[in-house]
Amino acid sequence: MVRDTTTGSQFEEIVETTIKRSCLKNNMKANSQVFVGEKPGGGRHRIDWELVDKNDENIRGLISCKTQNTSGTAEEKIAYEVIKLLHSMKIDSRYQHGWIILGGTGWSHSMKKFVENELKEWVPAMVNKITIYMSTDELVTKGISLNR
Repeated sequence: MVRDTTTGSQFEEIVETTIKRSCLKNNMKANSQVFVGEKPGGGRHRIDWELVDKNDENIRGLISCKTQNTSGTAEEKIAYEVIKLLHSMKIDSRYQHGWIILGGTGWSHSMKKFVENELKEWVPAMVNKITIYMSTDELVTKGISLNR
């Protein structure tokens, strides 16, 4: 059976187009695949997108994209992704908000429910600092702005 590897690139294209539209609308620039420091526990932390406010380069945001089209362990990594974003914001105060954008059809209903209703209870530091979009539709509808 041949695996379809095009869905990840389609997800990335939707995200990129939406980020670029948000940048035009909100006077930001976006840099892709940026190293933003160390991960908790060590190792280089590369982020999918770094946003920079064109009026004040000391105001920045971080975007991490996760796609999953089959059931698996990626959904178990969402909490660690939240922690990595919070860690980056802690060590570099220019990063003021982070987003995680989920794509694909492999996310379980129970995981989505947990992320929407309970994750903030377990990781209270993410409140008002990390936004998780459960789909590209939500990303397109709400967009991204450093001036929330």
